[in-house]
Amino acid sequence: MSEGDRDHRTARLTAAAAARTTSATARARRAITRLHNTGQPVTFVAVARAADVSTSFLYKHHQLRQEIDAKRGTAPAGTERSTAATAESLRTKLATAIDRNRELTEQLAQLRTENEALRSRLLDLGTRPRKKPVKENLQINRPPQGHNSHDDPRQPRRGQSGGS
Repeated sequence: MSEGDRDHRTARLTAAAAARTTSATARARRAITRLHNTGQPVTFVAVARAADVSTSFLYKHHQLRQEIDAKRGTAPAGTERSTAATAESLRTKLATAIDRNRELTEQLAQLRTENEALRSRLLDLGTRPRKKPVKENLQINRPPQGHNSHDDPRQPRRGQSGGS
């Protein structure tokens, strides 16, 4: 490889890296603006996720770092109203969750009471399963109704003795 080719490749790689940096910087600035305008917190992690860049990229670029620091903790004009509405909706959701929790706690207490009653009833009846009476066990070996017994190979045919 000649020195001219090497210089040409190096120049192309440098230009590509500069283009990637310019693109990433533009994405980060747009993300900062978008997060700020929508009232979302402007943090290094949030900007990095929104811009698809690393947090170290943001920390290394002093202008981006200053922009993020400047917008941190500040809300755009007119967001106080939406924040108040959000706080009210959160209070409503919390009250709903507390009511649901109370209902579930009552239901759990009722189910525990029923469970205890069923346990004691089982103990009164005995814990071992009952065996089926012998009569029911014999029904298993009987042919179904409407079935001729001479078709059943387990039954001796008429005229044949059982001990042949």
